Order: sequence, then structure tokens, then C-alpha cells
Amino acid sequence: MKFLVVMLLAVGTLTPAHAQVKLPKLRAAWVNPLPKDSISGKVSYQGVVQVPGATQAALYARAKKWMETAPGPTPLTIENQDAMAGKITGKTSELVMQNLFGANVQVPLWRTITIQVKPGRFRYQITDFAFDSGKGLAPVTPLENYLTPNDLTFDSNGYPKPVLQSTIEAIQRSGRQQATAIRQALTGKAVDDNW
Repeated sequence: MKFLVVMLLAVGTLTPAHAQVKLPKLRAAWVNPLPKDSISGKVSYQGVVQVPGATQAALYARAKKWMETAPGPTPLTIENQDAMAGKITGKTSELVMQNLFGANVQVPLWRTITIQVKPGRFRYQITDFAFDSGKGLAPVTPLENYLTPNDLTFDSNGYPKPVLQSTIEAIQRSGRQQATAIRQALTGKAVDDNW
């Protein structure tokens, strides 16, 4: 009887070993460091800044002047402006490295900048980051297409490939610089970039 109990216990402890299933390799938990708009889901640098005592007209004039003289590799083109509504929108780009068919090339990365003003405050948004050929020949591809893990832009461990990583770093640098420049131009004082 003891022998039967020992055999049943031995068989019972071996059964789970045979039932083990090989688990798939877990991908790394890469976290996108770029700020994202909670409504649109797009990469977006945005903020609302209080400027006590400033009129809507004064803030709009500062916003328009900044758009007309914004530093950067390509001139900022004003697309829409409405002084009465207090809104001005422009587009600009910078060259970033991309891997196209195995070759690293510089490609324009476009973005839209919108500034809305009201008495004593303004809101800015830098968004709609997208790639194109720079000559209007290729369709515009939103940046978010590259940030979704895929074999083209992510390695087998789930991390961005070097070309995408350099693009992310370029966006972080230029997005913060543009946001700081907007805040400085419209408030009229130096602003710390503590994002």
C-alpha cells in the first residue's frame, strides 16, 4: 500500500513537468518619450501660458512676428491667420535622417504650429509631424506610423532602430526649442525649458 501511495505521488509530481508550455519571448516595454495629445493621439508639444495685462491684439502681433521670423532650417510658412479670432497657423520642416531602402538619407520632417491668443493668455501647439520627399512627389506619412512597433522601424527586441531613435531625439530637441521660443516671444521674457 505504501508503495502505491509513493508511486501516485511520484507520478503526480511529474505530470506538471510534462504539461509545461513554452512561453513566447516577451518584447521589451519601450515607452515613447514624445508628448502625445490625449484626444488626437498625435505627437504634440502644447501649452497654455498666462500673460497678465497683455491684450489679445498685442499677443497676436507677437505671435505673427514670431511666425514671420522664426529661426530654423526652413522658413516658417503662415497658412492661416485671423487677427479677430486670435489664431495663426504655420508650417515648417527640418531635415532628419531616415533609412530608405537600406540607405540613410535626410528627409524633411514637417510640423504644424498653431498659436491662439486671448486677453492675458495664449495657447500654442506644435503637432502634425509628417515626412515627405520635400518635393511634393511623395505622399505625406504621419510620424505616428513610424512609432507603432513594426519590423521596419523597430528591432526584434521591441526598441526603435538607430534611425528612428535619432528622429525621436531630433523631434525632442526641436519641439522643445520651438515651444521655448514661442513662450519667450509672446511673454517677452526668458523662459526656462523645464519640460
